[in-house]
Amino acid sequence: MDKPHPHHDTRLARKLENGNYLVCHERDGAVREYDAKTGDVIWEYEVPLFGKSRQGGHGPDAFGNQVFGAVRLQDGNTLITTGNGHSVLEVTPQQEIVWKLEQNDLAGITLAWVTTIEVLPNGNYLIGNCHAGPQNPLVIEVDPETKQVVWTFDQFEVFGNSVPNSLCLDTLGKTLR
Repeated sequence: MDKPHPHHDTRLARKLENGNYLVCHERDGAVREYDAKTGDVIWEYEVPLFGKSRQGGHGPDAFGNQVFGAVRLQDGNTLITTGNGHSVLEVTPQQEIVWKLEQNDLAGITLAWVTTIEVLPNGNYLIGNCHAGPQNPLVIEVDPETKQVVWTFDQFEVFGNSVPNSLCLDTLGKTLR
């Protein structure tokens, strides 16, 4: 960690098939793969600001690169949720962005603090959307090929404006509806 902080150091971490760990360092704005035996960083991606200025806060008007979640895909690319960067990136091992879902790419939905990411058995992405206000869903299933919304979960009246983590426990190989 470059910028230690008790609340912002590490968000989601996942053990990879190769035994290493993929760790999101929120305050650093970076995803790092750590060698499981030595603890050495063997891959790193620093989330860019894309020429924008940082804006404090958590909602849709905030902006930064406080990465929250990452998943290594079967082809070796990495899906990254950019937290208050309002986006999901797919990055190659060479750190090239090959796919991006931005704040206003989904019809009728504004992405705010983009948190969790899962690849469902059908290949769609399940995305957490925190601090987005009562007019936006908390969880969104997106077809990555078309960037079309398949399904949303919206229980603002129950959960409020802060659902940073979501996890689909069992889809039985089916699309959530």
